[in-house]
Amino acid sequence: MQSVRLKKSTTFSLLTRNCRFLPFLSALIVAAGMLPSQAQDTQTAPKQKFDVGVGGFYQVTNQANGNFVVDDTTESGGALFSLRQPYRPWLGWEANVGYTKFYEAYNKNVVKVENNVTDFSFSYLFQSPTVYGVQPYASIGGGVIVFSPISGTLTNLLSPTTTSLPSQLVPEFAYNFGLNYPIFSRLGIRGGLRGLRYKTPDFHQNYLDTRNLRNTLEPNISIYYRF
Repeated sequence: MQSVRLKKSTTFSLLTRNCRFLPFLSALIVAAGMLPSQAQDTQTAPKQKFDVGVGGFYQVTNQANGNFVVDDTTESGGALFSLRQPYRPWLGWEANVGYTKFYEAYNKNVVKVENNVTDFSFSYLFQSPTVYGVQPYASIGGGVIVFSPISGTLTNLLSPTTTSLPSQLVPEFAYNFGLNYPIFSRLGIRGGLRGLRYKTPDFHQNYLDTRNLRNTLEPNISIYYRF
């Protein structure tokens, strides 16, 4: 009888020890079963959608000085249109179109003209996942900027007979950074700082050529919609 009891107790103790590992074994089996489905979901996950942004900015451009020519500009407001597609965090693209108008004043208003200024840029987009309700982003790229003098705004003390200046297109380096703030699943607010670097316009006139680059800063705010 004692031996039988010993065998029963031994068998029970072995079962008890094995039962301790049952939850771990079950978890491993469930995890192993989920791995293929997770990999499949990752492969078939749709890309993030486009978003369109419309907003405004305030333009400030630094003075350009060189070749005995000093070019100052007035500050101005403008409109900004953007199109983005973030494929995944840290990978995407951004296209921007900006418009404003301001005065170029060479050598303290000896030559002064108002421009329509339009720029087109295409950039690589770094956009992080949402952190504490906001989504940081940054972009870097390039494009072109077009200066179109407005008829009737030219003042030229060097040559009073000159009535207009030709338009000029120059390449630009563009960068942008800021935050997205989602309001709803598709609608949000975007605020940031956009910067442009390009050759100071001379409108193909040697006496206006500073031979220098200059910077334009555009603090901006937009409303964006994802579709």
